[in-house]
Amino acid sequence: MWQEERQQKIRSLLAAYGQVSIDRIVEDFGVSRETIRRDLMDMEVAGELKRVRGGAVPMVAREDTTFGVRITLRRQEKRAICATALGYLESGQTIFMDAGATTSTMAEALAGPTGLTNLTILTNSVDVASQLTERPGDLSRGTRVILLAGNVKQDPMETYGEATINDIQRYRADVALLAPWGVDATMGAMNYFLHGAEIARAMVRNSGRTIILADHSKVGVVSRSVFCETGEMAHLITDAKARQKPGFEALATAVPGLVVAGE
Repeated sequence: MWQEERQQKIRSLLAAYGQVSIDRIVEDFGVSRETIRRDLMDMEVAGELKRVRGGAVPMVAREDTTFGVRITLRRQEKRAICATALGYLESGQTIFMDAGATTSTMAEALAGPTGLTNLTILTNSVDVASQLTERPGDLSRGTRVILLAGNVKQDPMETYGEATINDIQRYRADVALLAPWGVDATMGAMNYFLHGAEIARAMVRNSGRTIILADHSKVGVVSRSVFCETGEMAHLITDAKARQKPGFEALATAVPGLVVAGE
């Protein structure tokens, strides 16, 4: 089996089980332990996984990385992605948005001088809802913001749980704008948090189109729970640095609607 095929299999195993052992990979692939060690070393250098004694675990954003930190990372890339995403939206649409650093950046873009009017935004993100709520003195664009029901948690401040999922079922949106923790050609778009994946998955099911907003650090990265398969993505919007990431070409093949911001 060629190296890229082996590495794709490793990504799939990491996504499915959260870890892989060298012994398991050797048995599955019928190659030497040294060959697998070299594969894992290459994937670690590329930021795809972290080697541990006897195997590897996914290289995902840490659970204890705060939202305040995440929203400052790769700020320029996020803004370019969101500016590009505006071109795939229309005035009068109903839009689902989940909670995350990139969707908060998207809210900034929607609140800016975009020319879009009469939007209905359905979100579980308090930050997104706050940014898009028209304030006294603002030029009215007729934006309507609905904060989805549910329990409330911090970092980021968001609603979640069964009530949130049930509330999503009440609506049919034109577009879902979603930000993953990782996106892979085989697995699709993934979230580190299971509750976040459940919410995003429900938004995908109840939308006419899904647009994934993922900066280059998410490309080729596997995480805990899949919420959108590549075939369900109308568009995957990323930044130019994604072209240097392992797995980009496979994603471009799997998602015909892949768009590189600024190109």
